Amino acid sequence: MNAWLQLVICLFWSLPAVSQSGGGQLAWPDPPERARIRHIVTISSPTFVESRSGFFGKISSFLFGDEVAPPWLVQPVGVAVTSKNLILVTDPGAKGVHILNLAEKNYKFLASTKFGSFDSPVGVACAPDGSVFISDSRMGVIVKLDDDFDGVSIIKEHLQRPTGLCVAGERLYVADALQHKILCYTLDGSFIAEYGGRGSDVGQFNYPISIAHGDSFYVVDALNYRVQMLDPFFRNGGSFGSQGNAIGRFSSPKSVAVDSDGDIYVTDALLDDFQIFSRAGELLLAVGRKGEKDGEFLSPGGIAIDKSDQIYIVDTLNKRLQIFQYMK
Repeated sequence: MNAWLQLVICLFWSLPAVSQSGGGQLAWPDPPERARIRHIVTISSPTFVESRSGFFGKISSFLFGDEVAPPWLVQPVGVAVTSKNLILVTDPGAKGVHILNLAEKNYKFLASTKFGSFDSPVGVACAPDGSVFISDSRMGVIVKLDDDFDGVSIIKEHLQRPTGLCVAGERLYVADALQHKILCYTLDGSFIAEYGGRGSDVGQFNYPISIAHGDSFYVVDALNYRVQMLDPFFRNGGSFGSQGNAIGRFSSPKSVAVDSDGDIYVTDALLDDFQIFSRAGELLLAVGRKGEKDGEFLSPGGIAIDKSDQIYIVDTLNKRLQIFQYMK
């Protein structure tokens, strides 16, 4: 074996792909309190979820250019999990959507549909029937995909800068940051209503960027530095959070999700953590700090929680995805 090939093999084996905590070693809160959140895995390379070829096939491709490597996370923003447990990560930096199948070790990248190429895909939401909605903030549209990720329809009506998406019942809810409103559509894309407007009162927003549904609708009201808890008409409810760099406050809230117990999770890009609140808006726990190790973040963005209470967090500037488990 020549020296060049030996060097390539050494470099290949040294590539960081994934780190994984075991035995509950990385968990929150600290002992002696009972652990509630455990770190499961950090995915920092497509090699962890791609099994198209064996090791020597990859080396051959690297040396002789037999295949083009798929893109990886450039500026990941949003995340969702389909009914088939596929993980979708929107990436405006790569102008597409990453599709990860952890069970089958498969990875794909979606850059376009029959409606054209993505420009700035940010929001993503999944419906129970397997359909997927992707918001493109720069193009001002939402693309609906079927469960094979083929384009079905496109929504343009009433949109300016759609960001966060949420499917609740037979409705699609859209946070439009530029209009400071929440818009509601049927799952077929027909416009139903819009709520809100710019302001700081209940049901008003200052750049809403993320929305989730549990017992209420939860909206990240970014420049009001709060999360609003609102009824189905976005008129009545409460809120929690205020501007600040202390735990329980927000410096740059980005995304919201709800676990099976109704607790509310909020990522903060400047605090480099995610905080967990009760249904009453009381702080329960803060997880993370600035850094590059497991359980640390550099500008965390999108968050999603699946039916088994696994927590998926886009670690934007670290260009990776971290997965945690809520332990009841």
